[in-house]
Amino acid sequence: MVKWTDFERAAIQDIFSKIDYGVVGPAALSRCLVVYPWTQRYFGSFGNLYNAAAITSNPKVAAHGRVVLQGLEQAVSNMDNIKAAFADLSVLHSEKLQVDPGNFKLWNYNISEL
Repeated sequence: MVKWTDFERAAIQDIFSKIDYGVVGPAALSRCLVVYPWTQRYFGSFGNLYNAAAITSNPKVAAHGRVVLQGLEQAVSNMDNIKAAFADLSVLHSEKLQVDPGNFKLWNYNISEL
């Protein structure tokens, strides 16, 4: 388990307090789906994802991008026990949805590029 210093906690919380979830979440997920098209296979119910314009204007993509950032906010709120905080999401994504764990690295990369 990671032991956070007070400085690290403050820095992480400061960064998250400045994020506009309505902009960053949709942009990061859209970019991920455009740049790494194989990630689209998990979003078959989202409708038209045939090109960049369709992806960036898709309201389901935007909504899910915000949801993912809210999940990260949950991690910030539970920094001392992230594993327990994400237990249910972990089961959902690994067992039910069978998401490739590498896709989460792609998501993180797309957030850092914004």
